[in-house]
Amino acid sequence: MSASGESSNATSPALSTAAAKSSRVCINCRRKKKRCDKALPSCGRCTYSLEVCQHEDDAALPPSSRSPSLVDFGHFIRAGPSQIPLVGLDPVLESLMGQQSPSRWSTLNASLFGSLDSGEDIHLFMFRSLCDTVGHRQAVEHVTTHYFNSVNCWFTIIEKTSFDGQVERMWSYPSAEVALLILCMLLIIRIPNESGAAMDDGLYLSVKTAFTLVQSKIPSSISLLQAQLLIGLYEYSQGLPQQAYMSMGSCVQMTRSFGWHLRSFWSEERQQLLPADLKLNSILWWALVYVDSMLNVSYPDQKLPLSPTELEFSVPFPEAFDQYLPGNATAGYRAWQGSNPENNTDKIDNVVWPEATSAWYLSTLLHQIHSPTNPPTVADRNSLSDALTVHTLNIMGVEWKHGTRCAAINANFIALMKANQPYLLSGMGKPHELNMRHVNVINSVINSMYQASQTVNNSLTGPTTTPSGTFALYYASMLLMSHGDNVLDQPDWLHKIESFQQTLRIASRRWRIAVRYLSSIDVAFSNRLGRLPSMSSMS
Repeated sequence: MSASGESSNATSPALSTAAAKSSRVCINCRRKKKRCDKALPSCGRCTYSLEVCQHEDDAALPPSSRSPSLVDFGHFIRAGPSQIPLVGLDPVLESLMGQQSPSRWSTLNASLFGSLDSGEDIHLFMFRSLCDTVGHRQAVEHVTTHYFNSVNCWFTIIEKTSFDGQVERMWSYPSAEVALLILCMLLIIRIPNESGAAMDDGLYLSVKTAFTLVQSKIPSSISLLQAQLLIGLYEYSQGLPQQAYMSMGSCVQMTRSFGWHLRSFWSEERQQLLPADLKLNSILWWALVYVDSMLNVSYPDQKLPLSPTELEFSVPFPEAFDQYLPGNATAGYRAWQGSNPENNTDKIDNVVWPEATSAWYLSTLLHQIHSPTNPPTVADRNSLSDALTVHTLNIMGVEWKHGTRCAAINANFIALMKANQPYLLSGMGKPHELNMRHVNVINSVINSMYQASQTVNNSLTGPTTTPSGTFALYYASMLLMSHGDNVLDQPDWLHKIESFQQTLRIASRRWRIAVRYLSSIDVAFSNRLGRLPSMSSMS
C-alpha cells in the first residue's frame, strides 16, 4: 500500500469490515466526491485516513460539525476554516503496529545498538530500528499518511511527492535519513502519555538518540535539518523550552554549514538555476525562524534569546522562486488564490508557505522589542499592524487543502496583540489619550479567536489548535483579564476566558504546553476575581 494522499485512498482496501451499513454516504466522502462503502461505525476510507466518519442522519451530530463556521476578524473576514483533522494515533494505527498500548513503540530496542559495534551500516541499523519500533510496512506508511494529513498541513516542511518516492525506495535500499524522519513524524503525531513528564518520554529519548547517531555517521543534509525541526517543534509544544532552544541552535549551525547565511547563496542566478531546491531551502529557513520566534514569545519566563537568524540581508520568501518554476506564471497571493486547494502541499512547485511572512513579521517585532537601542516606534508598530492585517486576510481568503493555515494565522494574531498592547495602558484612567485604532485591532483578534474557540469546543469532529494557538489563547485571556471590562469594553470578557480555557483543555490532550497556560490563567483569574472558584474546576 502506498503512503499517498486522497488519490491513493480511492483504491485502498477498506480496513473496516463492519456489517452494519448507513443509508447515506458519509460527509467526508461526499465532500471529496469519493465512493463510500457506508460501513458503520466508520467507512473504509475514513478509517484508512484516520478521519471521524459521520453521516447527516447521525442523531447526536451537532449542527456545528456539519458545516464550517465563519471566523470574524472584525468586519473584514469573509471566510473561515474548514474542519482541522485531529492529530494523534488511534486504535486503528495501534492495531496496525501490532499492539493495543504504546509500550512497544515507546523506545528503541536496546539490543539493536550492539550491531553498531560490529560495524553494521547506519542505514541498515536505522531501517531495522524503524521496523522494530513501528512495525511492518503498512504501519510505516500509515504513519506517514497521517503526518501529511495533519501536522504537515500547517507546518509544511516536507514535500510529500518526493518523500513518498523515498519511502518506496527505502524498502529496497535502506536510508538512515528517511527512517529517522519517519520516527520524527511518529513522535510529532503521537498523543503523549499523560502519566509521565515529556522529558521522560521513551520515544522522544529514542528519537533524540537516533538523531545523534545518524548525525555522527553521515554529513549534514536537508533531511537531517527537517528531522531536527520536527524534534524542535515537539520540544517547543510539549513544554521543553531549553531542549527546543538547543535544537534550534543545531538547526542554525546546519544552515550555516549549507551556506545559507551568505548573500551569494540566494543570488538571482542561483534562483534561476535551482528554483525548486532554493524554494525548499527558503521554506526550511523560515520554518526555523518561525519555531524560534514562537519559542521566544511562548516562554517569557525562560528569557531565552532569539537564535542568530537575523542576517545582513533577508532570505527570499518561498513564493519568490515560483516565477522560475515550470508552469508558474504568477507568485505570491495571486498564485494562492488561483491555485487548486488540493495541490497546496504535495509538490514543491505548488507548495505555498504563508508562515514565512508570518515568521518574518513576528521575528522583526521581537527583535525590535528586545533591542536596547532601537525599540519600535508608534509608526513602526502601526505599519507592522497594518501589514499583518492584510496578510491575515489574504491567508483567510484562500481555500486550503485542510482548512486554514492556522499556524500562520495564530502567529499573526500574537504579533497583532503584541504590537498594539502597549497602547492599552494609556487608556486606563485617561480615556482621552486612548487611540481606538489599537483597541479595535485587539478586539477584532479576540473576537475572531472566540468564534474559532466555540467551534472547537462545540464540535464532535475534533478540530484542534496548533501549539502557537495555545499561546494566542493564553495571551488573549491575559488581555481580557486586564482590560476586558475597561479599555477593551468587552461585557462578556469572562465568558470568553472560559471558552478559551475549554479550548486549552482540549489542546492539552495533544500539546503539553497548554497545561502551562491553563495554570497561569487560573492563577491570574484567582488574583483578579478573588473569591470566585478556580476556573480550572469549572468544566
